Amino acid sequence: MAVTVATLLALAVLAGSLRQILRWRRMPAQARPASWRMACMLVLQFAGAALLYMTLFPPAASIDPARMVVMTAGTDAAGARAAGGGNAILVALPEADATAVRDAEARRMPDLATALRMHPQARSLQVLGAGLEARDLGAAQDLSIEFRPPPLPNGLVELQAPPRVVSGGMLRVSGRMNDVADGRVELLDPAGNVQDRASLDNEGRFLLQAPVRASGPAIYRLRVAGDAGSGVEVPVDAGPGAGTRLLLLAGAPNPEIKYLRRWASDAGLSLHSHMALGGGVSLGDGAVAFDPKTLSDFDLAIVDERAWADLGANARSALLAAVDDGLGLMLRISGKPDAATREAMRQLGFRLGDADPALDRNVILDAVATVDRSAAPAEAAVSASAEADADASPTPPLARQPHPILAPDSLPLLTDASGAVLARWRPSGLGRIAVWNIDQSFRLVLGGHGQRHARLWADATGTLARPRAAAQPRFDGIARHGQRAVLCDFVPGTPLVAADGTRLHPLADPAATGCAAVWPARNGWHRLGDGEGAPMLYVRPADALPGLVARERRDATLRLSAGSTERRSEGADGIAPLPVADAAPINDVAARTAPRWPWFIAWLLASGLLWWLERGGRRIGDTPARV
Repeated sequence: MAVTVATLLALAVLAGSLRQILRWRRMPAQARPASWRMACMLVLQFAGAALLYMTLFPPAASIDPARMVVMTAGTDAAGARAAGGGNAILVALPEADATAVRDAEARRMPDLATALRMHPQARSLQVLGAGLEARDLGAAQDLSIEFRPPPLPNGLVELQAPPRVVSGGMLRVSGRMNDVADGRVELLDPAGNVQDRASLDNEGRFLLQAPVRASGPAIYRLRVAGDAGSGVEVPVDAGPGAGTRLLLLAGAPNPEIKYLRRWASDAGLSLHSHMALGGGVSLGDGAVAFDPKTLSDFDLAIVDERAWADLGANARSALLAAVDDGLGLMLRISGKPDAATREAMRQLGFRLGDADPALDRNVILDAVATVDRSAAPAEAAVSASAEADADASPTPPLARQPHPILAPDSLPLLTDASGAVLARWRPSGLGRIAVWNIDQSFRLVLGGHGQRHARLWADATGTLARPRAAAQPRFDGIARHGQRAVLCDFVPGTPLVAADGTRLHPLADPAATGCAAVWPARNGWHRLGDGEGAPMLYVRPADALPGLVARERRDATLRLSAGSTERRSEGADGIAPLPVADAAPINDVAARTAPRWPWFIAWLLASGLLWWLERGGRRIGDTPARV
């Protein structure tokens, strides 16, 4: 831009000067202006163009660099005074305590960007206290930052929970507690009944699960075990989803199939079952055409070894081809393995090891570990599902075959209380194949552990089934009353309606595709759009979850500090490397844009003098005309 403007100004001045010189030469000698006046006008034209360019593009002025000390929430006055010595600039952001700001004699600023505009010589930041708020992170992107993070507060510092769950599915809540004396947490349903307990691992992480039966918005509660007065709200909106479509094939009807069908119906799954009775007679929903179009309508096929042998080669090939396209497939071992069972496993990429006397036929599921698409490895590793009711009856033993399941590229799907693997899965194309070495899980229901039975099959189905879930509207992070929230994966133009009818219209964020900003004026449930089936989103009070707020602020500032350290060490973007904990060196030169007004005044004076010489001072130095 500057080069273009300079070129245009130079061409204009050259054209005007050439025209004026030619006109002066053509004039009669008696009518010509004095030579010195003509030379002054030419010089003033070039000077005016140069001054106009300097007004539009003023040069950079060198200034001495300085260090800015920034007081944030939790900063004490003594620490601020100690850090603000020398040539440091001491400022305080709105979150800093008023008494500490007054005692440290810091200058209050509305935000970091304002402080940097008022002090352009600041080349490095020293952040004191809890860290920078989200509004200040962008302003500090390109500066050298020193930050010593404070310790995290006690209690909940991380929380992950889905805002929406399919009715009949499982709610999974994970997170991290910091410095909690009692190493156990509980998840309560809306009625106040404990649904799950878990022990914290060495890092304080946990994973809790609970079945979601009813539709509509509900508030679960997370608390430290035994502390009835504490708890954190876990809002969940349950509604009908796309529904996993299940194909159940069995060689004969039995109680396991009966209770598996009942669970699928209660969980809202679309079920097609077929059970052979022999002699060409069958029960269930009729035979299935094993062609690509029909199989693409299912998400998971559960087949026992007898049904697999009865399918025939063509049907088995069609099933394996459907697995490569995304279908999940589970082979259930329901009896003593014979040659046909071992052949079936070989076709699926598994094999059974020799009988191991250490593997008891009776299995106790005191701990169920599953591999879930949505769970991080750390979360899955600390999963410890325990009976919610301390007075519940013991878990009944289930049946298994004492043969280990082997496959070189497989992962555990289910383990017993001793850690022995009961089921494994492996990827195949876009789908997953599993072998399930457990039978008589219906005993859990008969023994009063229907919730555990539902959790067992819900986890397995969620791991193996074809993923079909569409993106659901959600807040990016936690939405709080009176604070900016980011709403994503929603239809543009859809209003956010509070319980009292207040309608908010999210403002699209050009930098985030599919997301928009909204400022909730109420806390509680909000409906996204109109209609009974509209999704519900929860807005927390402004002071909710202080531990999460402290960790997010701390981690964001640490990332900025780490990035600035990396730039200093590598000299990225032409920035000279600086010591990590020191301010910019004394001989480092910062620059800022010089003020425009002196150049404008000079241009105005030059233009006025040029006009006067051309108009008002025409007779000065001219040769008098002869009569």
